[in-house]
Amino acid sequence: MSITIKDVAKKAGVSHTTVSMVIHDDKRITPETKKKVQAIIAELKYHPNYLARGLVQGKTNTIAIMATFFSSYFEMNFLKGIELQSGESEYQINQYSTRGKAGVKEQVLEQILYGKRADALISLSIKPDKAMLEEFRKNGLPIILIEEEMKGAHTLKTDNYKGGFLATEYLLKKGRKNIGIIVGEINGDEVGTSPAERLKGYRRALEEFNVEFDSDYVYEVKDFDYKDGKEGLAKFLSTAKKIDAVFCAAGDYTAMGLLEEARKRGLKIPRDLSVVGYDDLEMSAVVNPPLTTIKQSITELGKEAFKIAVDAANGKLKEPKNIVLQPELIIRESA
Repeated sequence: MSITIKDVAKKAGVSHTTVSMVIHDDKRITPETKKKVQAIIAELKYHPNYLARGLVQGKTNTIAIMATFFSSYFEMNFLKGIELQSGESEYQINQYSTRGKAGVKEQVLEQILYGKRADALISLSIKPDKAMLEEFRKNGLPIILIEEEMKGAHTLKTDNYKGGFLATEYLLKKGRKNIGIIVGEINGDEVGTSPAERLKGYRRALEEFNVEFDSDYVYEVKDFDYKDGKEGLAKFLSTAKKIDAVFCAAGDYTAMGLLEEARKRGLKIPRDLSVVGYDDLEMSAVVNPPLTTIKQSITELGKEAFKIAVDAANGKLKEPKNIVLQPELIIRESA
């Protein structure tokens, strides 16, 4: 037989309302009563029935997270931030992957909205169309867009334009003139705004240093993985006239693949080729050579996204919240 809130109240010698107030950390409960009730909850192994509560209150106590995939380092570090922030929160997390397949995004959005599966949605680099966003608004279900922007939605991102500019400016100041960029897909479904913004920052830096932009030095990738870096360098060496630096705007993991390919080809880093990544993953400081990179606080993005989602779900945000975190150039031995 499952333990109910009434069982806890009876053993603790309090009302079930008091138990509920303890569970919700109501400040009106005295520390002594709170401690006693929490001890009984632990002893009886009582777990609140959030599904039943949701049916009564019209809430699910769930935050939905949607992404194309959850296997990349960005998504994993983002989820780490959510885990760190959620702590003792009563909100649960449900993940939805679109797998990059046509039509799946719309299906997932409809399932979350019309199936009443969450009290808020965090969407990573995926944005709904305007009609679907309006449906979410009408139904009182807030959306938090990560690395995307839409009027009427909460947005949270890093200044990717500035990040692209900082990386390229640094390489140019080091005397590099033939700088390749490996960047995420610029156009297409579920690509987000960050690749285009980083490329824009790259081009702006070239312009300021009077270096002509050449499309041969641009390599777009989809997966943001190790092999993309290897293939990107191979492409540059075969098509670019000369290359003396690469900005891996697609991320540090991609940059690590490029470093491996450079070693195989006998290139010395940074003498023959300077390399700058993007993200500042923990392993970036220990690869050979340690990677110069643009730091974006992915874990911090996750923390802030969870805070906004909970506040929005509880009706505390009357207007869309927009947060832009600032990137930072981290100088190491690869450039």
